[in-house]
Amino acid sequence: MGLFDWIRESITGQKICPPEHLESYKRLGEQVYGLHVELAQSDTPRARAFLQAARSMQTMADALLGDAFLSEPKAVPVITHNQADIWYGKIPDLMVATRQEAAFANAAAMQLPIYLGQQEEGPSPCPVEHLAGLRRSAEQMDEMIAQTVESIRNQGEKFKEIILLYESAKTRKQAGDAIVGNITNGRKVSTESHEDAEKQYWMALSDYLLVAQGLEAPDLIKRQTLNTSKGSFADPRCKLDSSDIWKVTSTEARNDIIKSGEYAQAVEDLEEHWGSCKITPIEREYETTVEDLLKQNLIREDGYWYCCPFPAVYKVTSNSVDVLGRILPRGHVFVYEYGDDGAAGRFITAVSFQTGVDRKYCED
Repeated sequence: MGLFDWIRESITGQKICPPEHLESYKRLGEQVYGLHVELAQSDTPRARAFLQAARSMQTMADALLGDAFLSEPKAVPVITHNQADIWYGKIPDLMVATRQEAAFANAAAMQLPIYLGQQEEGPSPCPVEHLAGLRRSAEQMDEMIAQTVESIRNQGEKFKEIILLYESAKTRKQAGDAIVGNITNGRKVSTESHEDAEKQYWMALSDYLLVAQGLEAPDLIKRQTLNTSKGSFADPRCKLDSSDIWKVTSTEARNDIIKSGEYAQAVEDLEEHWGSCKITPIEREYETTVEDLLKQNLIREDGYWYCCPFPAVYKVTSNSVDVLGRILPRGHVFVYEYGDDGAAGRFITAVSFQTGVDRKYCED
């Protein structure tokens, strides 16, 4: 990024997508289309589900960027560019999984279904241009699957969950459209309305993504409780629902705390932390994902984070895993850092973490 571009982005919050990025995005789209043609006659439901996830990511990302692809590209909000980058970044791994599954059943390292994952955070209120991009993404997803959904409505219970998810997605999309329609018609709406429109579109896209996969492999969705469909059903229960103040603290951390004579201080900090902490859907998704990955021996504990509540750090031991929408390769480590005093937490991942010397308590 040039100095002028950096200054412009810092001041306006807008970004011109670099030409090389746009070209790589277009090539990704061509590869997805080529794979779709290649597997047109495939009768492997899981392979086709992976392919539909790849097509969905490409469809949503292309629509989100929208005007950035014009012959004279227009600037888009930074949040829009970052979100598109995340979606495009998932496509290569999904294509690998598609080919692996097409070659040998259950050979893909990735787990189905694929979820939308973590939403990129941006300025408040959500930029109108970003809302417009989300609206285009939802419209394109609806166009991609609507006809197929209509064709399976008379097949009884087989596609029941898929149809219910589609109705949820369509309703969420219409709710977002109503708010954005008021904005584009010149009506002034509150910051809360901006955020609500963004939320409705995100829930719609989450469901559309599952529907796209379920149309190819309905049993895949039926085996899920669907609690992990963000915003569509009740949140899944996990260790965060426990009243135990040590609920996310690594066992190794707890042992070190006791050996160091810091038990009383840790208890005080943990009680204060959970007393002000508001559990979010992202944190629930993280903890349930980790529990599933541990059961499948796809990750292992690799130490703990230095900040209260001292959660476990995990290392990927399989070829790759999907955590909060990010594909992490073998050997990478990750952790969820819970915010202090009710502040938002954050997902952190890297090739490795530096070993800490001391634990950090609130007074530090």
